[in-house]
Amino acid sequence: MDGQYPYEKLGLLYLGRELDLAGGAPSQAPLLYKNKDMTTHAVIIGMTGSGKTGLGIGLIEEAIMDNVPSIVIDPKGDMGNLLLTFPDCAPGDFAPWIDPAEAAKREMSVEQYAAETAKTWKNGLAAWGQGPERIAALRSKTELTIYTPGSSAGVPVSVLGSFTAPAPEVAADIDTLNSLVSSTATSLLALVDITGDPLQSREHILLSSLFLHFWRLGQDLSMESLIGGIVTPPFAKVGVFPLDTFYPQPQRMALAMNLNNILASPSFSAWTEGEPLDIQRILYGESGLPRTAIFSIAHLSDTERMFFVTMLLNQFIGWMRRQQGTASLKALLYMDEIFGYFPPVANPPSKKPMLLLLKQARAYGIGVVLATQNPVDLDYKGLANIGTWFVGRLQTSQDQDRVVEGIAGASDGKLNVQKVRKLLSDMKGRQFLLNSAHLDEPLLFETRWAMSYLKGPISQNDIKKLMEGKKRQPIATQVVNEIPSMGAVSGRLSASNLPPVVAQAVEQRYHLQNVVSEQVRFEPWLAASASVRFFNGSRNIDVVREVRMRLYLDENFQRTDWSVAETTPFALDDCRIDPPGGGSYYPLPSIIAQQKDSKGIAKSFGDYLYQNSRLELSRIKGTAFESRPDEKPGDFKVRYNDYLRQQKDQAVDKLREKYRVRQTGLEQKLNRALDRLDKEKVDVQSKTTDSLISFGVAVVGAFFGKKTLSAANLGRAATGVRSVGRVVKEKSDVKRAEEEIEELRQGMEALSAEIEQKATELADTFDVDQYEVETFTINPRRSDIFDVRVALLWEMVA
Repeated sequence: MDGQYPYEKLGLLYLGRELDLAGGAPSQAPLLYKNKDMTTHAVIIGMTGSGKTGLGIGLIEEAIMDNVPSIVIDPKGDMGNLLLTFPDCAPGDFAPWIDPAEAAKREMSVEQYAAETAKTWKNGLAAWGQGPERIAALRSKTELTIYTPGSSAGVPVSVLGSFTAPAPEVAADIDTLNSLVSSTATSLLALVDITGDPLQSREHILLSSLFLHFWRLGQDLSMESLIGGIVTPPFAKVGVFPLDTFYPQPQRMALAMNLNNILASPSFSAWTEGEPLDIQRILYGESGLPRTAIFSIAHLSDTERMFFVTMLLNQFIGWMRRQQGTASLKALLYMDEIFGYFPPVANPPSKKPMLLLLKQARAYGIGVVLATQNPVDLDYKGLANIGTWFVGRLQTSQDQDRVVEGIAGASDGKLNVQKVRKLLSDMKGRQFLLNSAHLDEPLLFETRWAMSYLKGPISQNDIKKLMEGKKRQPIATQVVNEIPSMGAVSGRLSASNLPPVVAQAVEQRYHLQNVVSEQVRFEPWLAASASVRFFNGSRNIDVVREVRMRLYLDENFQRTDWSVAETTPFALDDCRIDPPGGGSYYPLPSIIAQQKDSKGIAKSFGDYLYQNSRLELSRIKGTAFESRPDEKPGDFKVRYNDYLRQQKDQAVDKLREKYRVRQTGLEQKLNRALDRLDKEKVDVQSKTTDSLISFGVAVVGAFFGKKTLSAANLGRAATGVRSVGRVVKEKSDVKRAEEEIEELRQGMEALSAEIEQKATELADTFDVDQYEVETFTINPRRSDIFDVRVALLWEMVA
């Protein structure tokens, strides 16, 4: 398996190597699992030391190789190991991550231990058919980031900066909206140690009412505005009772003070700084490159963790509901330890959004993967929505009892309860029993060697080293009293205490700012605003944009040249109509002072907009696939990539049907050969299979999703032929069986090569980078320029 990896072209995840259910002996057949099957969600169950984290990291690595973005919630600090990928496997790459204490324990220097670790990792990867080029590809296919809410160790996250209103699609769904509101209110109140029944707690009901009120209007809420809403709510009643009867003002003030203490606390300042919880930007870069985002929360208290996880899940749901439905895998949401967040009995704030995701995410191509040490940690309703179980070594017989019945029942009689219990009892580290709704029967496998170096938990200092240079500089806040005066810049210093006289028909507005100065002055600007409509019925585009522009008026102003105007950062209606007291005014240019009205200037502005306004859109050249208004280039590429992925999956399904007849014929030949061996009572023992089970043969088996072509059956055929003695081998039936098995091997190899060739052609056809993007514009009609308005704007400056 060198060069290209055929399974990646067919949407197959390389998770490990199948093991014989009878004795646990390894085969040469890899475990390849369809990535789209992850949309029915998965759970990884295993005690400490079972290899649960390694399997989870392997899953994320395979998602990266398939260009699928992931959000990883990391309560323990293990998933940061995904950033430790070293294509060269050089000792110097490993040395910074070697624990000196561990090296001393082995009586080695750090350098010696790093060299030994590098050799071990290089050999381990090679033994599992993974070369340096695959690790290099892993690094190039994604941008890995560790976010640390409430801390500056990694990339900080602004959680309390804003409670973003859900998308209109979510707000229109009453059940989903109520779930988001309830979980948000519960988690926020928990930060100030307030718990209560959502139907009984006045605090919960008031907060929920505020969120519902503003979110239904499409308005975001900051902590400041939420606290203000508690003190002075925008409604007079709660239910049928007057507000002050239901929740008197002094008691509301006490709640407001508690929440204000969060903002005032230095320890919570980090919660308002950093990257916003914008799921689209977290999952994809500006260029459309898929991202892998790890939210490390090991440093937080239990209450803080619950608050953040709930907020993240709510934002994820809001993003999900804006996506188009698809049967293909679009993104993964992975949680490394679900204990306490999705219990079977209690109702923490994270439970409702998690259950909603498990019920609805499949329709949007979202796969949810949960990991836990104990099956009892999971809500039974949630388990019913999970189609793939990876069960590793469990700690107690009681833990085994909880999964034995389900696995035995799913085997269609091939495994009884005693057999499953023995498999679980004998299981070693890195071994898992896979029980899937997409497979005919459970199978045993060993996880592959992780491409990432698994050093153990990633500390805060480790995160600082890994994220050094990746933190974005915070956007500088504009300080109003430092805005330079245009008059001062241009050397214009003469100002009068009386405002210039203009015609009554000329509208005037005054923009006041928090200027700290003994000499306040007002500078004149010519401000204009208008609405521009872009309409195209065939494309279902009907967009109206408000345009605001202004020109500075100094003594040299001669004509209204809108091509040199700047954007007005505020609306004219946000400015005062009446002139403020005090201050001095710069003079107007004569061409403006002599205007009897602003009709001519308004016409010139309308003409400028008609001639220069364009709605620029993108299109994939040679196709009808076009961008949406205001869609960023990277988001357009992401959407087209999702479209291509779905088209590719459909093409692969057609390819599968095309070759199914040949596959069925090969399967029947295999069964006949096995029947002949059974009749001769050949001693078929579990051994390592030979070249009959090539990687290509395994790809064919996974491609068709038939476990008839599994390692167990192919191994049975191969070892059966080898174990036949000379006397028995002379018998014609066995000889024909041997010939048929050889025919099967050749047929499988030919089928594998042919499918791989077709898969390569499909991969090239549906590669988003092969397509050229062109731009086109939609122009407004003359009647599409309306609500044109011009005013003389006086800007306060120091």
